[in-house]
Amino acid sequence: MLDIIFGIALWVVVIIGIFFILIPIGNENSTVRRPPWVTFSIIGLNVVIFFATLPAVSQQAVDVNRTRTALDKFLLDHDELQADPDVRRELQEAGVISKREADEIDRQLNGDPQYKHDWELWLKGSEATTLRTQCRVLLTDYKTATQSSIWYRYGLAPNGNWQVHQLITAAFIHGGISHLLFNMIFLFAVAFSLEDLWGRGMFLVFYLLAAAAACLPVVIEPSPLVSIGASGAISATMGAFLVRLYRSKIKIFWISAPLLPFWAIMKLALGKRPWGIVNIRAYIYLPYYFVAQVLYWWWSHKIDATPTVGYSAHIAGFVFGAVFAGIVSLTKIEERHIHPKIEAKVSFQGSPEVTEGLNLLDRGEIPLAEKKLKTRLARYPNDANAIMALIQVYQRTLNYTQLNMMYGKLIRHHLGNDDKEAALYAYDGLLSSFPDDAVAVTIPIRDWLTLCEYLREADMNREAAVEYERLVAAYPTDALTVHACVQGGEAALAAHDNDRALRLFEHAESLHPKSPVLGRVEQGIEKCKLRIETRLNWVKEAPKTGELQRDTGERNAHW
Repeated sequence: MLDIIFGIALWVVVIIGIFFILIPIGNENSTVRRPPWVTFSIIGLNVVIFFATLPAVSQQAVDVNRTRTALDKFLLDHDELQADPDVRRELQEAGVISKREADEIDRQLNGDPQYKHDWELWLKGSEATTLRTQCRVLLTDYKTATQSSIWYRYGLAPNGNWQVHQLITAAFIHGGISHLLFNMIFLFAVAFSLEDLWGRGMFLVFYLLAAAAACLPVVIEPSPLVSIGASGAISATMGAFLVRLYRSKIKIFWISAPLLPFWAIMKLALGKRPWGIVNIRAYIYLPYYFVAQVLYWWWSHKIDATPTVGYSAHIAGFVFGAVFAGIVSLTKIEERHIHPKIEAKVSFQGSPEVTEGLNLLDRGEIPLAEKKLKTRLARYPNDANAIMALIQVYQRTLNYTQLNMMYGKLIRHHLGNDDKEAALYAYDGLLSSFPDDAVAVTIPIRDWLTLCEYLREADMNREAAVEYERLVAAYPTDALTVHACVQGGEAALAAHDNDRALRLFEHAESLHPKSPVLGRVEQGIEKCKLRIETRLNWVKEAPKTGELQRDTGERNAHW
């Protein structure tokens, strides 16, 4: 049954591949706080290594092909020599024959005792000894050419002959210009956003660990082929992107009908280009990519073939990246440690006062650091460096009142530069500064409303509703609270959070709004009550029909 499901899914993936080539070339988070030098350096290093080693690799490929051709011709002319188990073992270890081929020869020999006996007698003769010597000379030539090549020394060597350094260096070796080009395009599409979020140091560590993790399947189950390329590490960045930025849109360059030219010609005849760029949510494209790799890996094992594409490395890398990003998210390392440090370094050149203040903070001289930084901020109120440095001071001292004030200044600074995304990141950092059970955020209400509206524009209605309600709790009677209640109630309705929507609309009603706001409030309350009443009736009737009751969240999602 599972094979049938996998087979159908594989056909779907293959058909999509027949009609379209999909290449990720970027994502919507194109604004970064500082240049992604690690990503650029990785790309540059791969390009430099490829072209610097190209002459040597080309000559080595000629030597390998020459020695392999001579060996293959000899084995074709004297295939009876493979009846020798020692020869078979040596050929298999060198990757000349696969384990499946060696097992098939064993099966044929063991299937007929007389046949096996005759071959064993022949192998003891002088002719077999001479051929065995010739074979080993040719095999030695081939192994020498292979093992002296750059691919073998710095890629992940085959048949379990790998060395520790190859777990990293293999990710910087590529087999051709197209291999290099597509890998670097895929890398750039997602890596620069992760580097911006995690910082240069952490992203570099992640990438190198991902390169090693992607090698694990080949380490556990050795391949007869050398493993090279950055695709396993790049797959890890895709898995991490899925977890960290799952709602972001990835820019996909598509070209139609690579295997059906007449389809492309027909589209051109109709005045339509057979290529273009489309934005696809990460939670749609990246799972499709991962499933495709799993299906291709499954099929190669199903037909007992040795794939020339590292599907297992792609799978292992993707899983590693997703797990790594999940751990970072759960531990809130990004919000508590990485994000404040990055914010303290971006946009402005650090002043001597800020640098000295941070040095004092690092030495544990917190009161002196606070005094130095507050002096700087009094003279330059818009110094983002000073603001972020003071945020670190107040995070260290758990001074939540001052944290609200400093983060409020930082959010105002970003909004003043029309950078709502950076303002939202700053707000997320403020939320993370509080204990999970004691969040007490208070920032200027107009800036808070701007962030809530930005969440709604991004179709994050559930998150927007939560923030609107948090705003209302902080400013229950402000002149703008009615507006927040109405906007939050409508966002909650869009997210099917009927109870939250009702609370917000009822609070708005208690503030006695004027028309036309009053009409929106009354309409919202009526809609909430109707949904809740319908839900309750559904719950009451469900047992009569013998159906299991579903949890409240799932029932809400149906209305």
